[in-house]
Order: sequence, then structure tokens, then C-alpha cells
Amino acid sequence: MANKDAPNGFTPINLHPDRVHRYYKDATAGIIGVGDPVIRGTNSSDPAGYPEIVRASTGAAITGVVVAIEPVRSNLNQNGYLAAADIGYVLVADHPDQEFIVQDNGGATGIAVTNIGQHVDSVTAINADTTIGRSLYELDTEAIATDNTWRIERKYDVEGNDVGANCVWVVKANLHTENNASATSLTEI
Repeated sequence: MANKDAPNGFTPINLHPDRVHRYYKDATAGIIGVGDPVIRGTNSSDPAGYPEIVRASTGAAITGVVVAIEPVRSNLNQNGYLAAADIGYVLVADHPDQEFIVQDNGGATGIAVTNIGQHVDSVTAINADTTIGRSLYELDTEAIATDNTWRIERKYDVEGNDVGANCVWVVKANLHTENNASATSLTEI
């Protein structure tokens, strides 16, 4: 049976509460949704003093993945994302050893079990789905190369998840701002 094509961004597995921290998003960071990879800025405009994030660029280091969005007080009907012009707070799973599950994009070459341990990028930065409030990020099956953002750990072991197009994989950051000497380049905000 074919895998379901349902991009959902990055979802942490075995998440410990000590691995989640609060970050600030200002009105210049674009749309941010649950499941989006983000990078901490070199400075912050938050009056409360929290570090500031923007959505991470494909192929670059990350600080973590958004796991929750605090409610936007000016629009309590908005759920699961911050619009480009919104100012608010997000909770980020930011530990360098955190594992995430994410679907591959079903590209022509696909990801094979022989790619486990190799590095892969996500698809080009994409806005979150504002209807469901979730990220639409996937792994780019055409972007397996040394020093890419993510390391493929294993196939996610659940019924109905078969190696092939749209398979769900367990990944960990290969380029992380808090753990990798070559990834110390925080984004200037």
C-alpha cells in the first residue's frame, strides 16, 4: 500500500519538557507554524528579553523546531501559526539531540534504507498551512549530501509506513547552532 502524502513538518518524538524553550517572533520573520525549523537570531527586539527566531533557511543550521504557538491576543481564533505581521511567542524543541519525524517529499530517487546516517535537507522554505496551523516542510529526497541540515536516523517504525515515496523518517539536526562548530552562524535580525 502506498504511503499517505500528508506533509506535516517536523514533529518531535520522546520530547522531554526540559528540551523546550520560549522564543520571540517579530513582524519580520514571515509565517511560522508548528513543525517549522527555526534559527535563533544574533539579537532580539523582544521587550521581555527572550531570544528571537526566524524560519531557518534550507541547507542552513537550525536552533530547533516549533512545537507550540502561544495565542495571539489580538486574534484568539487564529490557531497554530503566527502570520507574517504577527508578533508573539513560540515554544521550540531546541536540544541538539532531539529526534523528529518528518515525511519525505516522494521525489524521483526517494530515500532508501542505505541512506540512513547520511545528511539531507528539507524542501525549500515554505509557509505553514494557515487552515490547519501546521508546517508543510518535508525532506527533499533529491538533497542527500554531506553537511546538509538533517541526519537520517532510521525509518519511523509504524504500521503503514513503507520505504518509498512519502515515507516518514526519524531525523536529528546535523547542523545545530548550539552544538556544531561549523553551524555557529546565527541569523542576524
